[in-house]
Amino acid sequence: MEEKRNIKRQIRLRALWLYVAFFVVVAAIIARLVYIQHFSTSTAEYAKAISNRIITTKTLKARRGDILMRDGEPLATVLPLYQVSFDFGAEALDSVERYNKLSDSLAGLLGNYFAKEGYSKAHFKQIFKGYYNYDRFDEKGRRRYKSVELLPRWIDYKEWSQIKQFTILNWDIGLTYTLQDSLMRIYPLGDIAKRTVGKYQSDRIKTAFGIEHVFDSVLRGEDGQQSRQRIAHRFTSNVATDGAEDDRPKIDGVDIVTTLDRRIQEISDVALRKNMVAHNAIWGTAIVMSVETGEILALSNLSETSAGNYAEIDDNAFKRMCPGSTFKLASLLALVEDKGMDINIRIPLKEGQMTSAGKDQRLKIGPNPKAQGIRDDHAFCDTMTMKYCVAHSSNIFFANAIYQAYKEHPENYVAFLRKLHLDRPMGLTEFGEQAPRFNDYPTDDSRESREQRQTWLYNNRLCQIAYGYENEVAPIHIATLYNAVANEGRMVAPRLIREVRQNGRTIQKFETEVLNDRICSTGSLSKVQECLEEVALTGTARQFFVRDTALFRVAAKTGTAQVLGTRDFLGSMVAYFPTDAPKYTVMVAVRNNASRGAYYGAGVSGPVVRDIIYSLYTMESEWRNPIESSTVPHRPTQVKGGNTEQMREVASELDMAFTTDVRRGWSLAVVDDSTQRAEFSEVATDQNKMPRVVGMGLKDAIYLLESRGLRVGVTGHGRVTSQSVAAGAAVRRGDYVQLVLK
Repeated sequence: MEEKRNIKRQIRLRALWLYVAFFVVVAAIIARLVYIQHFSTSTAEYAKAISNRIITTKTLKARRGDILMRDGEPLATVLPLYQVSFDFGAEALDSVERYNKLSDSLAGLLGNYFAKEGYSKAHFKQIFKGYYNYDRFDEKGRRRYKSVELLPRWIDYKEWSQIKQFTILNWDIGLTYTLQDSLMRIYPLGDIAKRTVGKYQSDRIKTAFGIEHVFDSVLRGEDGQQSRQRIAHRFTSNVATDGAEDDRPKIDGVDIVTTLDRRIQEISDVALRKNMVAHNAIWGTAIVMSVETGEILALSNLSETSAGNYAEIDDNAFKRMCPGSTFKLASLLALVEDKGMDINIRIPLKEGQMTSAGKDQRLKIGPNPKAQGIRDDHAFCDTMTMKYCVAHSSNIFFANAIYQAYKEHPENYVAFLRKLHLDRPMGLTEFGEQAPRFNDYPTDDSRESREQRQTWLYNNRLCQIAYGYENEVAPIHIATLYNAVANEGRMVAPRLIREVRQNGRTIQKFETEVLNDRICSTGSLSKVQECLEEVALTGTARQFFVRDTALFRVAAKTGTAQVLGTRDFLGSMVAYFPTDAPKYTVMVAVRNNASRGAYYGAGVSGPVVRDIIYSLYTMESEWRNPIESSTVPHRPTQVKGGNTEQMREVASELDMAFTTDVRRGWSLAVVDDSTQRAEFSEVATDQNKMPRVVGMGLKDAIYLLESRGLRVGVTGHGRVTSQSVAAGAAVRRGDYVQLVLK
């Protein structure tokens, strides 16, 4: 019994010690855990190291917003690009026979696809062979992975949709590659409005400008962040994390909608480029504005890069320069509105005495006896009214008129120019608009100001400013001033941005900004408009617009200014149309050297304005009256005489009844008003007698007369209505005959 008790006691004792040992071990583990969790300094480092190997953070690149035309067509957008990274150490490629077969097929497909870029099947076979033949396992038998970019360039989604159908790339042997993506900024319309669109600052581009720069903060959006957990070599999956490094979604950039119209922009680009190439110009700009809203519908800026080549590399529309005679509109407004002058007034150059001046003859105007004098490129005489001087752009008239009107108080003229907003920017400074260089007239009583006033007057600044020198403004300023006249005196700021969109929804809209509700009275405005219309009717712009048969009328002004210190000239022309209900204002300015080609405003800028205006008129279908259909048959009431066979053919085509026994030779036609039947009569063909050509077209009449050796003079257009030598009269070779056409 005693022995059994000793055995049980030993068992209990051993069990007790075992429990104690377990308790000590557990206590030690708990203590260690508590220490590691709360007191150890190295634990956090170990955990972070492990976490960095398992958990990685991927930046979610925000999509940059688009820059759009007014109709939503992109000027600048983002295109996703793709590249294939091929893993030559993947398990799926262990079968050499299968790999050789599939890689040869893939090399052929890629060679055909990139053949135009100089890559053949042999190029891709070399890649597949070279990277596959390297040691796929190290000395310890571990697999070596080798990731190689397979394609010679990044491809877009459309290209990837084709290429991913190729063998291996269509996953027919398992996962052997990864697809990388990137966002690339592209400009679908090429160089159209390239300077206006601009560039944003990046690693490659240090100089930012244009819309890309001005709206960069909202265009670029905000990048996001996504945690990913490693699950195998080269494979990860998205995971959610807690703490300070929480994931955040990306916020794509907004879209900027401009006021530019693609059709009008293309019209302006083509017209400006064609004329600049023709005249070998240095740089030029073309602006088309909406009269009512001030929206810039087209903004072309071309500068010479090499002989005959031009590109959008500078903000020519916003460059500050002396504008020349286009500035005379400001002087005209001052004379008519501020001084109440009539547009038919004549201004004497000397008190109580009219003075005439020949072409290029200089006349001294103003208080400075040493002044060089002012000249016109045409004769000046005492029969020239203000309206005529506007039409023919007389420097002498405006210099003298402004001097006589404001010589006692020049500050009033300067104040009027301020009212026209010519002393400050138009609101496009962020886009490169240069502030005007404005010659102010000091009015305080300090000694310094008195001296400045004397200098100001002695240097003839009043006269110089009157016809477009001394003050410097940008073409956009001149366009805005003329746009105000077209807009019934309401000056609105030029506007380049229409709205901001996010996910197709408008989040900000830019409204029309009014700079001056009324630049002058209605009566003055009417007189000024009449003067500008006269420029296109009989003045310096008359050659560009049909005066009698045009379906619309144009108001315009030309200008030429020499660039100080050079032989360069700024030739410009600005116009608005149609004058009865103006819709568009067009401004063109071109800088050129006198030795290169045309440099006067009418010669170098006029053709561009003309091409733009006629293109705009053709584009606006509502301006053209539709032809109404009628059930009543209509036939010609007159038929030109000429070749008989051709006359019979035309009459038949027009379903016109005619009576004639003549089938060849030459005929005249008379149409009976009641029956609308034409009767053909043969023209005598005696070579020694004058044929009757009244009623013929010019081509046939000249042929008949010159075939007899006669000399022909022509006036008018249409068909022949009279001939100076009667029909049937005897003629000899060399005789002269005059034809009148109507």
